[in-house]
Amino acid sequence: MNRTFLLGTGLVAAGIVTAGLPYHMDVSHDSIASKKIKTPIRIAVISDLHCRRFGRGQSKILSIIKKEKPDLVIIPGDLFDVDRDFEISFELIRGLKGLPVYFTSGNHDIYLKEQIGRLRLRLEAEGVHVLDDSGSLLAKDGCQIEIYGMKDQGSRVKFPSREISEKYHTDAFRILISHRPDYIDFYRTVDCDLIISGHAHGGQWRIPFTHQGVYFPHQGLFPKYTEGVHDLNGRKLVISRGLASGCPWIPRLYNNPEIVIIDLKQA
Repeated sequence: MNRTFLLGTGLVAAGIVTAGLPYHMDVSHDSIASKKIKTPIRIAVISDLHCRRFGRGQSKILSIIKKEKPDLVIIPGDLFDVDRDFEISFELIRGLKGLPVYFTSGNHDIYLKEQIGRLRLRLEAEGVHVLDDSGSLLAKDGCQIEIYGMKDQGSRVKFPSREISEKYHTDAFRILISHRPDYIDFYRTVDCDLIISGHAHGGQWRIPFTHQGVYFPHQGLFPKYTEGVHDLNGRKLVISRGLASGCPWIPRLYNNPEIVIIDLKQA
């Protein structure tokens, strides 16, 4: 009796876990309106790849990008990871040839220490705009987008909000790429229109049939800032659940990989 009960319980638990493993890639669409936008602009956000492969040559990701036809791609960190095959990430970069791609380092990229310097050079050689505490201006059909990337700041307490605000030189629509979404108080003070983040992996484990993550460091249980669009004093924070996991021994449950599509439209 006890053996049968334990076996049945184990099978049910295994079924719950198996059902929760990610088999599908989600594409989330968000729309943001601004008076600064004169012509529609579509952004694809590809976050937290962690040197994971999604189909041969990253075909699952690239087929979505081809279908969605973005004007630019933003990678808000954790493209790479420690003790992984970096060439897997470069498969994606090569597949994005022909599109403006903007990358900002996340914490797992920073963990690579001296290696990340060489990887940044390789990214630039592939045509990627590496924005680690630097900016770039994109013009499309008379509309200007100013993009600034802030590399991962770790658990830093004081942030250079005024210094970053002063980096923007035009009245263009202003985007800040910053890996971690939990710098909320800082984001409320930066003079920009849109912040794009990843890092939180949707809370890693999500409660089935909800958008609620269970836990993430720096936010604790049932974290608020793990996905979606959030209003911060008129600024929009868009968080991608990302694609992979920084801890392969802790799988994502009820939490599919995600590519975010942001449509900027005229208000």
